[in-house]
This record gives sequence, structure tokens and C-alpha cells, in this order.
Amino acid sequence: MFFMRNETRLTPGVIRAFALCAFAVYIAWNVAWLARGHIPPSMLKGFVGIPCPTTGGCRSIQALCRGQLRQSFLFNPLTLVYLGLFAYSVSVLSWQRLRGMRLVLRPALAWAWWLSLLVGWAAKFALGKQYW
Repeated sequence: MFFMRNETRLTPGVIRAFALCAFAVYIAWNVAWLARGHIPPSMLKGFVGIPCPTTGGCRSIQALCRGQLRQSFLFNPLTLVYLGLFAYSVSVLSWQRLRGMRLVLRPALAWAWWLSLLVGWAAKFALGKQYW
């Protein structure tokens, strides 16, 4: 950024180290819950008490597999949207990797993710705490 001095800019190494630490905390959180035989809650819900947009996704998929469409929708109304975006994103990134290209999502796909997550978050609050 133009207003920052060179010595205060974050280097890619610092950003990478932060990302790896955050990923390690995420893995530890999930392993701790799974080791106790529970589906891990979102970290946002666990630490702050509010849901993340994907909260209820595992329960939603389980209900969907049991044929409980209404319950699946109530746990997370955007589960199928997230699954579709995830599958498409993985296919795009895999194609780029195979071609030796830089791994990056197109702006339209990135915006689709942002929009779906915002709508999902609004839906979680609209449905109420019983479905968090």
C-alpha cells in the first residue's frame, strides 16, 4: 500500500506462516472434537457464539442422505449451493494445476462464493438459533 513504508509491509513469508498457523489451529480444533466422537462446531460459533455461513452443513448432508429434505434445508439452506461451488472450484483449480497455470479463481467464481456465504449467513440468522 502506498501509505506504508517498505519495512512495515507483510512479506509473503509472514502471510504464509500466519496461514499455516491458522490451518494448524483449525485442524487441532476439528481433531479434538472428532476424537470425542462429535461433529465439530464452527470455530466462530465455539469462540464467539454466532454461526458461520456453513454451520449445520454436516447435519444438512446427513439429513439429505436420509431423505429428510425439510430438515436438511433447515440445518443449512445453502448446502447444495456450497457443494456445487466447492466441486466446481476444485475442478477449476485442478485444471489449472494440471496445465501448470497459476492457481486462482476467476472473479465471477470468487464473487459467487462471497455472495453465497453472505446469503447463507443471513439465512442462519433468519432461521434462528435452534438450527445453529
